[in-house]
Amino acid sequence: MGQQMTASRVMLFTAAALFVVALGWLFIQIRGIVIIVILGIILASAIDPLVRRLRRVGLSRGQAVLAVYLMLATIVGLVGYLVIPPLINQAVELFNETPAILANLREQFATSNSDFLRTTGVRFIDRAELAYEEYKASPPIERETAMGFASSVIGFIFTTFSVLIVTFYWTTEKATIKRLMLGLFPADKRDYAHDVWDEIEAKLGGWTRGQAVLCGTIGLLSGVAYYAIGIDFWLPLAIFAGITELIPFIGPILGGSAAAVIALTESWQKALLVVVIVFLIQQLEGAVLVPRVMKNAVGLSPLSVILAVFIGGAVLGVIGAIIAIPVAAAVQVLVQNLLRAKADHPEEEDSEVLLGEALAGRPSSLGDHRSLVNRNWLHRRQRSP
Repeated sequence: MGQQMTASRVMLFTAAALFVVALGWLFIQIRGIVIIVILGIILASAIDPLVRRLRRVGLSRGQAVLAVYLMLATIVGLVGYLVIPPLINQAVELFNETPAILANLREQFATSNSDFLRTTGVRFIDRAELAYEEYKASPPIERETAMGFASSVIGFIFTTFSVLIVTFYWTTEKATIKRLMLGLFPADKRDYAHDVWDEIEAKLGGWTRGQAVLCGTIGLLSGVAYYAIGIDFWLPLAIFAGITELIPFIGPILGGSAAAVIALTESWQKALLVVVIVFLIQQLEGAVLVPRVMKNAVGLSPLSVILAVFIGGAVLGVIGAIIAIPVAAAVQVLVQNLLRAKADHPEEEDSEVLLGEALAGRPSSLGDHRSLVNRNWLHRRQRSP
């Protein structure tokens, strides 16, 4: 009898392993669609509180989503109108000044007291100058490059609209989707599954809104500080600092390093001042902004964040590293609730074992299994209010 049970379990585990492998292969094949769907769900979770508020004033769910889209488009258009012209001017000026900046850095590195800067630093500058000269000698105006650039722009626009469409239909049809998903659970488990769904949605939305606020705040603080101390190209540097805030761990280092390098071409005192400013901004973020803005929206341990980012980056690149944190938070909610349910109902493990024995061909245990199921049912009825 035990061999029959073992054989059935081996077959079950083999089928489960094959299913996981097939699911992984399918995920790799349609990873682009999966990314769009995940981004759409994350965006839907982020705007859900505002959609609910608009619904209270009499708008339908679809009208509320379109109103939120209109608000976002207005904000993006206004910011673009104010920022894009000076940004383009400073970016063009930065590109034209690149040879002078690299020459200045090379001279400072060559006369530095640091062996690392005199050797590795100078070699890095030489490679950067060579890459710039090669780019200037053969600018990307060939037909293939132009077509590739156009395809990238079209692909970005298509992805953006696809995410907005997924967000719209997920938000408008969420009630139906939730009913269908919860219908897969037993009646006595649906309220619990509903709470888990709401917790996952709250974490996804909280992380997205908090990350947007953090990126905007870091970019604004950096821009004000860089402008105040008179750094050249302060606007693109501030925007770069805000964007790199999306990248866990190394993002603030990248954003601050770029500003420090530009400041170093003017004076080492100004570069040191930039380092101090970046450090103070990061301390402000860690002590004030993150606790108030994020409010434990994700709740992942540092190790979990690192592993999630590495796995997401390895599978899906930069975008995978960015969305890995909210996805890991959703998985964490599921695992925690499964473990909590297991701890709250340890007798269910015995019923699962007896059920497996009955299915494996042990009818002698069937009566005991039925009695245990009845006891479990009575236990749940007594626990329920």
